[in-house]
Amino acid sequence: MKKYCALLWLSLFGFAGAVQSQAVAPLKLLQKIPMPNVQGRLDHSAVDLKGMRLFVAALGDNQNTVEVVDLKAGRRVASIPGQSKPQGVFYSPALAKLFVANGTDGTCKIFDAKTLKLMDSLAIGTDADHVGYDPATKYLYVGVGDAKSGALSVIDTRTNKHVEDIKTDARPGGIKFDKSGTQIFITLAGATNLGIVDRKKRQQVATWPVTGVQGNVALALDDKDHRLFAGSRTPPMLTIFDTASGKQVSQVEGIAGIDDLWYDARNHRVYASGGRGTDVGFVYIYQQKSADQYELISKIPTAASAGTSLWVPELNRLYVAAPANDKEDAAVLVFEPQQ
Repeated sequence: MKKYCALLWLSLFGFAGAVQSQAVAPLKLLQKIPMPNVQGRLDHSAVDLKGMRLFVAALGDNQNTVEVVDLKAGRRVASIPGQSKPQGVFYSPALAKLFVANGTDGTCKIFDAKTLKLMDSLAIGTDADHVGYDPATKYLYVGVGDAKSGALSVIDTRTNKHVEDIKTDARPGGIKFDKSGTQIFITLAGATNLGIVDRKKRQQVATWPVTGVQGNVALALDDKDHRLFAGSRTPPMLTIFDTASGKQVSQVEGIAGIDDLWYDARNHRVYASGGRGTDVGFVYIYQQKSADQYELISKIPTAASAGTSLWVPELNRLYVAAPANDKEDAAVLVFEPQQ
């Protein structure tokens, strides 16, 4: 009888522990916002904080739109057609403009964010993809090119002018700005190295080797601790650099099919979203123990082939773009960090 009671107590204790563990999962799914009739892969997103809108690039061959989601109402409210493999997206709140990097025709299309009407279409280069914004100059940087050569195409968001190109070793991605200096950190398509661009000198000035990976596709930045995070697919790995020295300080297990990477300064966490071409996507969550120590604390399932995401610290939300499959419509999955 005593043995039975002990086993029962252990069983109940284990069940309670499991429930408690689920209750304090570091990310909680709050909402799923459907986007009916949106077909194919979804790429990057941008947010309009004042208008509470999310802009999602839908680059499927038979789609080629930017989907507009009302975050307050929890529904898709518009679709912007006429895209050509839309990939990187940037919204300027000061100018009420939406910038969309289109990969097939190599353009940056500029829309009036109020009317969603096309204002300009700038020819900027092959396979226009990732974007990064420098608020000090109000310049938008768009990665163009291929694995053999590339550039950061620079657009003045105030005038809608393509002002120059900064040559890089290969097509840039990631595109993160060092707020305390002049560095722009980029991934280089097909290369094992990361690229470092000096935005005052207007040139690539260095490369940083990444141990044991064949290429990096996503970057995140912790400005306070001067740490750069690089996510690779082959093999899946998260690599951490000291931006002051350029030295690699740590490396941990990464997520398969990674597309986006974010640093949550409030909770001292790193979020990695991946799942392109997989039956189940995930968000991997890493807890920052110190500037050089990171622990993978959770793997939160999302949806099949859901790779891209957007972390919005002002709203304390992570938005994951989930493409349509045989059972479900495309959707935006809304997650909230938990303590």
